[in-house]
Amino acid sequence: MLQCTTPSKNAEKNFENNVQIVFKSIESQSTSLLKDITFVKLETNDENLLGNINQIEVFDELIYILCDSGLYIFDLLGNFIRSIRCTGNGPGEFLSPYSFWIDEDGFIFVLDRQLNRLLKYNLQNLDFIESIIMPYESPLAFAKMPKENLFVYYYPLRPSRGIEEKQVFIADKSGKVISELYVGDESGKILHGNSSNFYTQGAKLKFYPYFSNKIFAVETDTLHNIYTLSFKDNNFPDQDIFRKYDNSGDIMKEILFGDHKWIRLIYIYETESHLVVKYYIERDLYISIWNKSSDETINFKYDNVIDDLGIGGKFPLPIGVYNNQIIGIINPYDLINEEVENIELKKLIGDISEEDNPILCFYSIR
Repeated sequence: MLQCTTPSKNAEKNFENNVQIVFKSIESQSTSLLKDITFVKLETNDENLLGNINQIEVFDELIYILCDSGLYIFDLLGNFIRSIRCTGNGPGEFLSPYSFWIDEDGFIFVLDRQLNRLLKYNLQNLDFIESIIMPYESPLAFAKMPKENLFVYYYPLRPSRGIEEKQVFIADKSGKVISELYVGDESGKILHGNSSNFYTQGAKLKFYPYFSNKIFAVETDTLHNIYTLSFKDNNFPDQDIFRKYDNSGDIMKEILFGDHKWIRLIYIYETESHLVVKYYIERDLYISIWNKSSDETINFKYDNVIDDLGIGGKFPLPIGVYNNQIIGIINPYDLINEEVENIELKKLIGDISEEDNPILCFYSIR
C-alpha cells in the first residue's frame, strides 16, 4: 500500500512505529465514558441556518462549520460571527464547498470540487486573496503542509487523467508537483469516504485513505505508517471486490448488501490521549476508541448506547477535535426532551425546535 521516495533525514525523526491497534468485539456501552462535558447551542437565524454539516474546526476561539450552503463562523458561546455563502462561479466564489483547511499563518482555504477550485481567504475578515492551482482537478481531500508553502492532495485513481498509481501529491501553489507518495490499491478508484482525510495532531500532519486500516504521518518526501487498525469481528472490503466490477454502483451494492459485513466510511478523530474511529457497517454506525496510555479499546454500535448521563438519549456523534476534547453533535430532532437530565443541557433546550441549529458537545473520554 505504501511506496516511499529515497530515504532521507526525515526518516530519522521521531514517529510512532506502526502501532497495531486492535479493537475488541462490539459491546454495549453507556455515555458514562464521557467526562468534562460542555454544550454550545449554535445561534439560529435566517443568516446562519445550517444544513448537513461536513466539517467542524476550532481555531483561535472561533468555531468554523462547513455545510452545503457555505462556511459559517461562531464564537465559543454559539453566537454567529460571519459566513461565506455559496454564491456562484465568479472570482472568490464557490458553489459546492467540499472541505476547508485553516493555516496558522492567518488564512483559510476552501475546496470546491464541482468548480475545481481551491480558494484562499483572509482568516480575519474572509476577504478573498487568490486561487491556488492544483496539480490535477477535483482532489478527494487536501491540506496545507505545516510551516511550508506547499499543499498535499489525495486523488482517486484516474488513469485517463494521469493518476494511474500514486494518489497523494505534494505541490506548490502553482500546481507544480514536488513529490508523489501513496501507491493506491484497486479501491482507490472509488469516491466513497470522508471529505477531510488529512488532520493535524500536535505538530504532525496525518492522513488515512478510503477503505484502509492505515494511518500515516505526512512529510514532504515520504509517508510513515504510524497506526494500523484491526477490528476483531469485521474487516475492510477485499481488493478483489474492486477488481470484480467495472462500475462503483455494483461495487457499493456488494459492500452494502453482500454476505460480508464490510467496514466502510471511516472517520478518524485523534487527541493527545485517545484515538476515536467513526465507521459504518452496511447502514449502521459504530464507534471505536483507543486509550493511548492504557492501550484499552472500546467498540460499540451508536444506536445501542445507554444514556446514563441524561443528555437526551443519544451519544454525541464525533465530528471534530478541540484541544484534547472531542467535538460531538446533538441534533434537536434526535433529542428526547423528557430524557434530558443534564442541568446545562436542560437550560439550552428550553425553547429549541427541531429546525434549530445543532447543539455542539465538547467532551473528554475516560
